[in-house]
Amino acid sequence: MANPYILWTESLSVSFSGFLALDRVDFSVRRGELRVVIGPNGAGKTTLMELITGRVKPTAGKIYFDGDNITGKSPHVIASKYRVGRKFQGPNLFENMTVSDNLLLAAPNLNTVRAAFFRSTPSEALERADDVLSRIGLWEKRGRLACELSHGERQWLEIGMLIMQDPKLLILDEPTTGMTEEETYRTGRMIQELQDGRTVIVVEHDMNFVRQVAKTVTVFHMGHILAEGPLSEIENNPEVVRVYLKSERKGEKSRA
Repeated sequence: MANPYILWTESLSVSFSGFLALDRVDFSVRRGELRVVIGPNGAGKTTLMELITGRVKPTAGKIYFDGDNITGKSPHVIASKYRVGRKFQGPNLFENMTVSDNLLLAAPNLNTVRAAFFRSTPSEALERADDVLSRIGLWEKRGRLACELSHGERQWLEIGMLIMQDPKLLILDEPTTGMTEEETYRTGRMIQELQDGRTVIVVEHDMNFVRQVAKTVTVFHMGHILAEGPLSEIENNPEVVRVYLKSERKGEKSRA
């Protein structure tokens, strides 16, 4: 039987100057799953994503992706060979290039300035860019410079740039930060539509957004997995409410 998990860790730990940021974490994600990761600041969520993408090396433990041990491999190898794409909190764009050109620069075999501008663009890349533009809602702004987009549109463009790379695993780190309620809802719809069978991990604080997209939720606290399961179970877990959701609900009320 084929392994149903595309990503898993075994006793994964990392410490920084004596501080144990993750402590013997066993974390796994099924192929084609959309997993949401939540937890207080400093719980270890972002550290886990840094480990998975190779930006941080573990102190102990293993990371497996698609059947291969990727522990300690470089970010470039993990991104290019294993097709793991990650979007950080703030958009990282070519500000003075058009929306279309940003997408084309992200396409495989075209992701260098020299390749994009010193030879003709293959028709399949152009077709893929057109498709992605439509799906991220930026078709009508394809000729605009990236710096002219709104904050939400810039976030969508960067998600589109990752989709151009056809990742097996897409990691989105707080993709709705700074967005309006309408933009946040559109982002949730967009992620669901773009998933297309690929595996997605979303790290997020906005619980309304989590409720929109989540099926399985993993809760981190103090470098450990505190709870994991369907959202309905997570929201009624007394420990999760105590260490995280209680403060999040207070925050929602204060913003109302």
